[in-house]
Amino acid sequence: MTKRTNKVIILLGIIFLGMVLRTPITSVGAIIGSLKKLLEINNTVAGLITTIPLIAFAIFSPLVTKISNKIGLEKTIFLATIVASIGLLLRFYINTSIFFVTTFIIGVGITVGNVLLPGLTKKYFPENLGIMTGFYAVVMNISASIAAGISYPILNTNIGGEKFSTGLAVNIWLIISLINIIIYSVIIKNNKVEKIDNKKIGGKGYLKSLKMWSVMLSMGLQSALFYCSVSWFAEIMISKGFTPSEAGLLLSISQFAQFPSTFLVPVLAEKIKNKLIIPIFITMGYIVSLIGMIHIHGNFSLMIIYIVLFALAGGGSFSYVMYLFSAKSKNEEEAADVSGLAQAGGYWLAAIFPPLLGYIRDILNWDVAIYILIATASLLFITLLHSSSKGNIIEIK
Repeated sequence: MTKRTNKVIILLGIIFLGMVLRTPITSVGAIIGSLKKLLEINNTVAGLITTIPLIAFAIFSPLVTKISNKIGLEKTIFLATIVASIGLLLRFYINTSIFFVTTFIIGVGITVGNVLLPGLTKKYFPENLGIMTGFYAVVMNISASIAAGISYPILNTNIGGEKFSTGLAVNIWLIISLINIIIYSVIIKNNKVEKIDNKKIGGKGYLKSLKMWSVMLSMGLQSALFYCSVSWFAEIMISKGFTPSEAGLLLSISQFAQFPSTFLVPVLAEKIKNKLIIPIFITMGYIVSLIGMIHIHGNFSLMIIYIVLFALAGGGSFSYVMYLFSAKSKNEEEAADVSGLAQAGGYWLAAIFPPLLGYIRDILNWDVAIYILIATASLLFITLLHSSSKGNIIEIK
């Protein structure tokens, strides 16, 4: 296999892996109202559906690099795609307990891709780090937006009955997961997988860095904003006077609208000297859009504007934090370590938010929940500012 062909296969691996890192979650958010009735759960418990994969991310993120160091980065991803596929297949059986267990299994598989994609990019495309980070982030957003857009129509087809059509709506991405198995089986067959024998700094070494904490908090806060939007924006839109179909469309638009900032922010970050300007624009987008959502009712055109603003901020914050994992590290091993640690701590933080907002809705209203998101965006501004300051996470003395 030539080096050129190898790069093409790796690129396909990045594309198809990116397609399953959000879709099993965003497909649920679009039909959460119908799913609540089918599973006979309230808003607080429904919020746990999004929280469960976040808990899986938090638990297993630190373990991913340890496994990849022993068996190789590519083989670790291959095994993870098998795990995700098993979870998606079993989740077709719509039962409350099974749905939660299989969502956790899917989360375990997704964890590996979340952690290792920055390292994979650093390893194979070090000369185009900003572009490649933006590229795979856009792939994730495109697939997430498609998932949000097609889940409700699939559910409405009632193919095979209510339970099967619901299972199809949230698990149709099993097809992409199976393609991943094929691609990564080819990659590990045709590549000499390097097992890393690296003297590690260790988790405690990273946690001595204040910038590591800032990056971790940035990861958690931007994830909280994203997964709260995935979980509850459709319900919030319905509370603002829109139909379920319109709410699903708005959720889909919120995913599609992330594309420009998702791609451009890491590219610009690599080119501009003063990176502190990026957190300013990200935070402005979040706060302006969320304040707008509080004061709007039934105006579809105006809501689209606010949704797009939120999406641009969300896409930019996600790809920028992913860019920082690599940009603030000296090599792909350190990038994977930083990614794993930041996502572990970050997702523990993010996991609190979806059920918290669901609980607030149960006892108060959605406007109070939105104010919490505004406060979250304000705190994200502070952590991104520090993360963007000069110097690597681990400085070589």
